[in-house]
Amino acid sequence: MRDASDTNYNLKIHLYGVQGSGSIFMSRAERRDYHDLMDLRLLEQIFKDLSKYARPDGQINCTLEQILGGELSPQTLRAYRKRFDIEEARVYGGWTTCVRIETGDGHDIVIDLGSGFRNCARDLQNEWGDRGQRHLSILGTHSHYDHTEGFDQAAVCFDPRNTIRIYGNRQYLQAIDQNLGIFTHEVDANLLGVQTPLYYEIMPAAFESYEIRDLSRYPPPEPGNDRLAQSYHHLSDPIRIGATTITAVEVFHPAPCLTYRIEHGGKVFVFCTDHELRHGGDPDDPKQKASMEAEERLRQLAYGADVMYRDGQFFRAEYDGMQGIGESRGVSRVDWGHSCIEDVLEMAEACQVQTTYIGHHDPNRDWAERNWITEGLKRKSEQTGLGFKLAEAESIIML
Repeated sequence: MRDASDTNYNLKIHLYGVQGSGSIFMSRAERRDYHDLMDLRLLEQIFKDLSKYARPDGQINCTLEQILGGELSPQTLRAYRKRFDIEEARVYGGWTTCVRIETGDGHDIVIDLGSGFRNCARDLQNEWGDRGQRHLSILGTHSHYDHTEGFDQAAVCFDPRNTIRIYGNRQYLQAIDQNLGIFTHEVDANLLGVQTPLYYEIMPAAFESYEIRDLSRYPPPEPGNDRLAQSYHHLSDPIRIGATTITAVEVFHPAPCLTYRIEHGGKVFVFCTDHELRHGGDPDDPKQKASMEAEERLRQLAYGADVMYRDGQFFRAEYDGMQGIGESRGVSRVDWGHSCIEDVLEMAEACQVQTTYIGHHDPNRDWAERNWITEGLKRKSEQTGLGFKLAEAESIIML
């Protein structure tokens, strides 16, 4: 993978939100631990620097000005601090699901509209500037609130120069439209203003809806009879945006959910959130069969990918209810719609995915435990020759 400053790329992937189920940020205790760690790293560097001035008996024979490079002031302190390259501690948590992809031929694609979309939309507006053609393609996975909550506060929705094309299954389009009416230009009077004060009349961007469905099983209605979906896209047909090819498959989740394979210039990124490899007790349970079939579709889609983002919200013991997460008690998480980290690792290794980012983190999992998981994933990477990492918000992946 290339450095984020590289301008020659096929896919530039921005992780704006990787948190599952709800936005979280470091607690006061976690912030204190973080600052203690950073202070310790800085003090180690400072005293190493001071040792250069020490005599054999340990006494330091120099002036403060010699050490700082000038008289004591905020300016000289800042200059002195810049001498030290302190490794930044890992930061986890943040916004719910939103990933932006810049393609090598200049297209902007966003996957999901969780709370991270507000920051994503701000960056898009700043980068587009006075550009005449301002188009954004959005790929929706499913209708749950943590994947849609950032939409109505996003700056791109309030600029009449923007055209926003949204692909998703019917539930996803309904989740975006029902409180805002951006496609139907209609909001139920009982819903208007209940969840948000905003609605289509004060959101002047142009919105286009493309429903992804299996047209062989569910033919579309007669033209003009569907106000929600303006166009239909067959599930098995690739979506083409410029030179980028996107393939969607259905995975296993309580709400219908799509996973996407994005290909450009021979590079492949697979985005899979909210999929459960189910561990039920009855192999003949229809849900168990549906989960296994979805897992097989996912494996075929992901085989040989350069990068995969995959939901790994639980460990198996947590999924089975044998132990809790953080301060939460142990409870069975069968049919919650999320996968076990162990299953993600096994699947990525079997499919020879070069680098796997594990996201949709459980909001009850604290900073210290996430650090512990990261260290385990580093050892797994060394053992297998493949990359395994916890996804971190505000990171960029270059392909």
